[in-house]
Amino acid sequence: MALARILVVDDEAPVREVLTEYFATEGYAVEAAGSGAEALTAVRGGRVDLVLLDVRMPGLDGIQVLRRIRELDERVPVIMVTANEDVGLARETLKLGAFDYVAKPFDFDYLDRAVAAGLARVGDKTPAGGATEDDPWKTLARAAFGAARSMQPPARPSTGERLETAALAAARNAAAGRCAAADESLAEMQLLLDIAAELGDLPATDRALVESALEAARRSLALAG
Repeated sequence: MALARILVVDDEAPVREVLTEYFATEGYAVEAAGSGAEALTAVRGGRVDLVLLDVRMPGLDGIQVLRRIRELDERVPVIMVTANEDVGLARETLKLGAFDYVAKPFDFDYLDRAVAAGLARVGDKTPAGGATEDDPWKTLARAAFGAARSMQPPARPSTGERLETAALAAARNAAAGRCAAADESLAEMQLLLDIAAELGDLPATDRALVESALEAARRSLALAG
């Protein structure tokens, strides 16, 4: 089962191909659209959990498409894709309801985190792929990203980011049937939680939420094994 459905919207075929291939290998189901009109058709059809949307396109540009997506669905996360010279414009799209923006050439580590954070923020929405909030891996990702974002510097860019990375790795390995690797990632998450708690970087309530999600994920692995 795919982690989620991502819609890549860009009028440049090489960009669509790069993003499609990257996220497909990361365990996502990816659909590509070469125009704003195609993108809106996919959103209307309920086939989308998250949109990667180019800012500048002929015809309907990214700004117009973003506005129409927001009219169709207020919750689906939209991450704007932009050239470096348009970063200021992309930043303005946050006021229109974009979740985040990324610049070309891509920093795939940041892009990966932005996508995961956007999906985690969806919360109790039922994704197009058919999973629900009872999916232990989505629950784990939401809990981990929520806990990491509650941390303050210097814990956030160190322990917090490692916690997010481990949660993503666990979900991807579980989706691919690599149960041993997923279990290793869960063990890493537990270690990071213990360290953060000992250093006072993680509130007890946040730790409890992540540990509850960890336990559910472990049960899921045991059943899969």
